[in-house]
Amino acid sequence: MKPKLIAPGTLAPDFELTDVQGNLVRLSDFRGKKPVVLAFLRGFM
Repeated sequence: MKPKLIAPGTLAPDFELTDVQGNLVRLSDFRGKKPVVLAFLRGFM
């Protein structure tokens, strides 16, 4: 199955992940407040 691509300028879909301290963080918590940079590191842990 091919992943769905998001066109430049389109809002990213909301999702939630745990941060390095184990706290749940939701993308929508930052929307409209500050820029967000996502880095998905393979084999980080």
